Amino acid sequence: MEGSEIAINRQPNPPAYCGHECHAWDLHIKSHTGTYFETSSHVFRDGKNTSDVPIRDLVLSGYCMRVHNDDKCITAEHFEKHLGNIAPDAAVLIDIGNDHTKHFSRDAAQWMAARKIKLMGSNTQHYDTGFVNPTGFFVDLFTAQIPIVAGLTNLDQLPQSEFQVIALPLKIENICTVPCRVIAITA
Repeated sequence: MEGSEIAINRQPNPPAYCGHECHAWDLHIKSHTGTYFETSSHVFRDGKNTSDVPIRDLVLSGYCMRVHNDDKCITAEHFEKHLGNIAPDAAVLIDIGNDHTKHFSRDAAQWMAARKIKLMGSNTQHYDTGFVNPTGFFVDLFTAQIPIVAGLTNLDQLPQSEFQVIALPLKIENICTVPCRVIAITA
């Protein structure tokens, strides 16, 4: 699937509309606010920025994996058990239920890279363990140029497969993380 940008670039000094002022507001938000889209330049200086991701990698077949057990670390074994026959070029969304302390192992990122996953997301608050004893999840995920959509909700409403994921990140140059609207379309 190919797509085209159809939005115009921002115009400096826009004209008045029918003699009335045009109003605009400055927004000051953190890039990791709400639901957001994150690319490899979050970890690697020469990684892809959000505006570098082609539209065809933002409209994908979706798969939802549920991990509602007591395991704190989601590993390649979980992925293989639930999504072993996944097609390449897909989006993988991981529903962790109400336990927002779960994180991902490095071999989970390697599993997604080996299967050529194009996008991953979850409703967890912690993709890795943090800066103290990190698993290295982001290193392998972003080496494979697999972006993340974070801060997802309503994953419990999705089937395991046969749905489409559409990620709509703001197109801002030279930034690794931007707010994003994510839509799942089921049959």
